[in-house]
Amino acid sequence: MSRRRLVRWTGLAGVAASIAYTVGDVLLLGKPVRPQEHPALRDLGADKSTLSMVPSSTGRLTAGALSGVYATPLYLAATWHVYQGLSPAGRSRALPPALILASSWTWASFIHGSFFHVGESYKSLEQLADDPRAVDLLHRQGTAFERSTLLAYAPLAAASLAASVLIVRVVRSGETAYPVWSAPVVAPIVPIVVATAATASHVLPGRAKHALQGAGISLGHLIAFGASTALLWRNRTVGTA
Repeated sequence: MSRRRLVRWTGLAGVAASIAYTVGDVLLLGKPVRPQEHPALRDLGADKSTLSMVPSSTGRLTAGALSGVYATPLYLAATWHVYQGLSPAGRSRALPPALILASSWTWASFIHGSFFHVGESYKSLEQLADDPRAVDLLHRQGTAFERSTLLAYAPLAAASLAASVLIVRVVRSGETAYPVWSAPVVAPIVPIVVATAATASHVLPGRAKHALQGAGISLGHLIAFGASTALLWRNRTVGTA
């Protein structure tokens, strides 16, 4: 397989991984929920994203968690695609952001898969709501799962931001295979912020807004990898370094 074809396929791998993560987000967090129908969890202060997992079956939560976990190697392949797009500027400028992006998926996979355990804990809590000891135990367990999951967002955010700053800087130099104007599109942090804001606001219609409420990061990567793949599809300067 030629390098140009491999660049195309690894770009498509990033698109496929983003779609798989988005589907996983919808399965995990996109089910409609009415807080008044879950008094035990509502009284404990459970937020909307937590409550949205409770009506889901164990099978749905499993599929949602694993659809992202299993797709993570595709993201790793896509970082090579990004490296090839940056490589005309030289290895010393192209390699660091690609490696940082690759490292970010070690945390993203854990975060995505961990929502299964949070959801199952609160599902069990609701089923045992008449047993105060069980409620206390499962609430502490679910809270601990949530805390560990949220803590993993910090290095993910830091890595995404650092890689994006480096990508924007090198693309704006005009020495990569990307056009200069595309810097804030192929660097993932800007699409992630835009997609997250859109899914959290009233921009989307009601049903889509609820279904995609937890998918901002995945949709942001879908935009970034989709744009990168389209921009590099016929570019003959890819992989010159």
